[in-house]
Amino acid sequence: MTEIDLLYSFIKTRQSQCKNSLRLVNVFQSEGGLENYCLTNAKNKADESGYRVVSGWLSLPSKLTSGNIQKQFTQHWWNFDRDEKRYLDFSPGIEEGAIYIQDIDIAEYVITRGSQLSSHVASSVIMRNDKFFIIDYDTTGYKYQPASDLSNQTIFSFQSLG
Repeated sequence: MTEIDLLYSFIKTRQSQCKNSLRLVNVFQSEGGLENYCLTNAKNKADESGYRVVSGWLSLPSKLTSGNIQKQFTQHWWNFDRDEKRYLDFSPGIEEGAIYIQDIDIAEYVITRGSQLSSHVASSVIMRNDKFFIIDYDTTGYKYQPASDLSNQTIFSFQSLG
């Protein structure tokens, strides 16, 4: 499979679990945030500049591991400037070549179930050998499991408190 095939396979699989359309969007990198704090960065810029907070994914460039192509999709938060009609990301350290996928259903899930979640950032999704896995990291190390689907319940399963 090519890089584009992997990207569209993820979008098709995730889209089947969403009521809103996923969209590829062009995002401008800006300075001012902290690495690994994408939601905090987006929220801070929304509070100080009136930007909208946007949810979605970073489709990272594929990697070859043990002779297999592996692609990672990292859940991410960024901003939309309504006046300039453009997307902005204030989080540093975004891997070169990352593609942004807007996924409104993530924000809606967090809004309705936020008090039941230990984190408002979903697990990353790894695609390897045409199969999906969710992966997360906490103080005990990496947590990794096969994903039968890419529903909100699945991608937030490690963050669920109840």
